[in-house]
Amino acid sequence: MIFAATIRRHGWPKVTLLILDWVAVTLAAIATLLLHYFTGYDDYDVTHSLEEYVFRVLILYASFPLLVLILRQHLLYKQKIYSTGVTQFAHLSRALLINALLLIAVLFFIRQDWIQHSRINLFLFTFCSLVLLSFFRIVLFRKLLLPTITGIEVRRILLVGTSAEAQELLSQSMSGKTRPFEVVAVVDQNGNYSSESTGAIVMNTIPLLKEFVTTHNIHEVVVAENDLPYEDVVRLISEARETGVPIHLLSDHFKVVQERVTRSVSEFLNVSAAPISPGLHGFYGIYLKRVIDILGASFGLIILSPFLLVIAILIKIGSAGPLLFHTEVVGQKGKIFRWFKFRTMRLGQADEIHREHVSEHIRLGSRPTAKLSNDPRITGIGRWLRKHSLDELPQLWNVVKGDMSLVGPRPCLPYEYEQYASWHKERFAVRPGMTGLWQVSGRSSVSFNDMVILDLYYIHNVSPWLDTAIVLRTIGVVFTGKGGG
Repeated sequence: MIFAATIRRHGWPKVTLLILDWVAVTLAAIATLLLHYFTGYDDYDVTHSLEEYVFRVLILYASFPLLVLILRQHLLYKQKIYSTGVTQFAHLSRALLINALLLIAVLFFIRQDWIQHSRINLFLFTFCSLVLLSFFRIVLFRKLLLPTITGIEVRRILLVGTSAEAQELLSQSMSGKTRPFEVVAVVDQNGNYSSESTGAIVMNTIPLLKEFVTTHNIHEVVVAENDLPYEDVVRLISEARETGVPIHLLSDHFKVVQERVTRSVSEFLNVSAAPISPGLHGFYGIYLKRVIDILGASFGLIILSPFLLVIAILIKIGSAGPLLFHTEVVGQKGKIFRWFKFRTMRLGQADEIHREHVSEHIRLGSRPTAKLSNDPRITGIGRWLRKHSLDELPQLWNVVKGDMSLVGPRPCLPYEYEQYASWHKERFAVRPGMTGLWQVSGRSSVSFNDMVILDLYYIHNVSPWLDTAIVLRTIGVVFTGKGGG
């Protein structure tokens, strides 16, 4: 069941490549053992300590998962790379060099008797891996297996749009060459294409994916249209997630993600893309994330308690009034909850100025979401707390209670929520967070629409790795105060 789902999501070529890579590295480890130890090099007493020598090579072999990540980072599981020869060899050489350098660093810092290695071990393992990976990928896979695999299951694509990238994809699909993908349907709202000229189904409106994917056996969706309304793009993402079909976004709607978050490239073209993965439907998003939230927030409250006390004293010295400010905000699925912040304003201040400011940002959508400058309502200590986001530390209690998460989209005030378009409200599909992708990707320099896009990207790509990266970047933002105020 899991294997079948993996095949459907990634396709036979990628799964086959991963298996071949594992076989190649396994053989490289065996070859290292044979070449080094069974040839009598260094006068090793093989008959009495073979297990020790095998163990030393196995430690190098254990780097395979790391190597796969490096290969993936070098695009070696992308169609435009694995269907070429020279490019693959160049990327393989660089990836294996990085893997070797990382192994050297790890072994140097561990420095244990049981993990001793000679330089010849690492050299032989890296060299044999390069030779075998190159042979398996360029000769065996590309020349012999790829045409057969492509014939078994071509990746069937629903292409939305008629941009230059869309035209290139369609041209490749129609080229007649052996390709692991085929554009079987095109959404053309401008009337540029016909079924006769493309050999594909041409539609002027976006179909409901759940029905269309099943009826036409669609494997992937590619959005390459800049003029689509945001509502249509968000609907496509949600429907693709529900059907389990990968979606690749080549449109300018997700340009902020490509510029500030990931340099991921498209599956078939040398252009930036914003990939969408299962996200919140995974085990981490449903279960493990909540456990980490409780432990992390509880630990934070305990460790930071002396610092919180100092802030409380400064607030009391700075102005009259309570230590904490609390109000009702909108959280997951539109649920109202009460959140807490350190008070940063003087008492008795009206909020009309903030309402007007926020309403204008939501209405315009494309203007940077800068906070009010020189807001007369804010106290001296409050301005410093806001700049470094320290006024939000009491929300650790909201995390413990379950209203919030450590990482996620920010909650909003009810009068903001009332002005949201339907696609804006998609950002409340998960628990709101103390920090998030928007806060560490420009914050006040990002437009309102781009803020929502960053939140949606996070929701659909949530993972422990992304959360860890956001937390680490948040620490830098807190210290520098960049984007705050």
